[in-house]
Amino acid sequence: MKYLILKKIKSLIIILKFLIFFLGGIYILRLLSPFLFKILISSLFKKAKEPKTSVYKKRTKKRTSQSFGEYIDYEEVE
Repeated sequence: MKYLILKKIKSLIIILKFLIFFLGGIYILRLLSPFLFKILISSLFKKAKEPKTSVYKKRTKKRTSQSFGEYIDYEEVE
């Protein structure tokens, strides 16, 4: 009889520990979320303010004819 009571108490202690850690983790996340959100928004604004010309110039860089080779214009044969 005592063994069953001890077993139930141990299982209740394990469940209680799990609930304490789970609810404590949620509480800590609720406390830290405004700071994390502020950091995220500020980094997004910094990326939005950066000039995009350097990326655009890299993509639209014209290649010289040397990189493609010689252009040959073929005539139509009748």
